[in-house]
Amino acid sequence: MPDTPDNAHEPRSATTPLTLVVGLGLPYALVIGGFLLFEHVEGVVFGFPPAVAWLFACMVLVPCCMAVAWWLGRARAP
Repeated sequence: MPDTPDNAHEPRSATTPLTLVVGLGLPYALVIGGFLLFEHVEGVVFGFPPAVAWLFACMVLVPCCMAVAWWLGRARAP
């Protein structure tokens, strides 16, 4: 006989493929893909080459991705 009441729910994992893609895949693609995309672009953005400016932008974008992944995991947790 189980120790849990009849109305207890089965625990669900907060890690889903969506949270893994948003939390790991998207930041990886942003940093590596953006750097490769802007590597040979001429010009400057606020005095920096576009690849470096993109890496500075990723300093804000990657934590945003992590926050969204955390939010998705918290929404799924019981």
